[in-house]
Amino acid sequence: MLKLIWRNLIRKKLRTSLTVLSIGIALVLISFLQLVLAAMSGVEGTAANRLVVRNAISLTFRLPASYEQRLQTLDHVEGMTILNWFQGQYIDDRPENRFPRFGTNPETLLSVFPEMVISEDEVTAWRSERASFIAGQTLVDEQGWEIGDVISIQGDITPVDLELTLRGIFANPDDPSDERRMYFDWQYVEEALGNPGIVGMYYLRLDSADSMDRVISQIEAMFENSPDRVRAETEEAFFLSFLQLLGNVQFLFNAIGLAVITSIFFITVNTMAMASRERVTEVAVLRTLGFSRPKVLSIVMIESLGVGLLGAIFGASITPVVTNALTLFLSGQGVIFNSLEFTLQTLMLILGIGIFLGLAAGLVPAAQAINLKIVDGLRQVT
Repeated sequence: MLKLIWRNLIRKKLRTSLTVLSIGIALVLISFLQLVLAAMSGVEGTAANRLVVRNAISLTFRLPASYEQRLQTLDHVEGMTILNWFQGQYIDDRPENRFPRFGTNPETLLSVFPEMVISEDEVTAWRSERASFIAGQTLVDEQGWEIGDVISIQGDITPVDLELTLRGIFANPDDPSDERRMYFDWQYVEEALGNPGIVGMYYLRLDSADSMDRVISQIEAMFENSPDRVRAETEEAFFLSFLQLLGNVQFLFNAIGLAVITSIFFITVNTMAMASRERVTEVAVLRTLGFSRPKVLSIVMIESLGVGLLGAIFGASITPVVTNALTLFLSGQGVIFNSLEFTLQTLMLILGIGIFLGLAAGLVPAAQAINLKIVDGLRQVT
């Protein structure tokens, strides 16, 4: 029976090839949209036991540095640091020169992000020199920096110009997008501004994700009556809030994906229906030779599934290549295009959609085949 199914698949080689190609390209597009969406949301590099404490009104409002002492008294907190976004301008406004810059506390950063890989000597050098910074391996490769290089960042929102020396290069296997960031000592800015004692947000690492809800409630209750109220949320929720600022991008991407799937579905249905109509006589002959309705049904469904699966395999094989090519081509157009990564989840998505398309598209021709009257089919013999 499998030999019969294979012969049916390759009977019209051009039509089958074009259908498989269409499914594969559609799945590449869907996968790319989902990879971009995942990179925008940033959830792939988040940790279940990290939380963010920020101003309850907006990220544009800061928090007092004095909150740090009160947060340190909480139970279940194993590490805490500060992060302050520094806008500024490095060289010019070209996209390749726009990358995340964070002021932090060099003494505590690694206690919250233990997955960052950096040598002890480089950490020591960074901590011992206030006007210095560390950068991710990806950013260093893009900019062509070397240890000891001095860079200048002109302040804009924060009226401070930075002159920083590269003292360390880190990697982050858990979050490749982090390797396009730089971190410097926020005290450098504090001193230049006259020590106003302001913090953008606090990052906390807890002993367990099970403690998250309890600690969040304690933090928000602790500062409920303070002039600067806070909002505590998981790291994942914090990143997802950025996606909401861009509008309902997730809905838009999913709508595009659904439209693509619908279009390919009808194309595949039409292909299988055409193949079924061409073989009406053959189906009647098979029924005459003793093939039961379930067996005829299985032949048509397996053939349709084969088309969908071939398309999925083709899509899965070229998606990593296309993703890498687009990442290189679009690397200067924004941070999100530097963290696209083909994962097992993406592979399962492609195969799942391909199998669904194959099975769903086979329902119509399968119904036609099993409901065909033998006499009517034999009348079409020419």
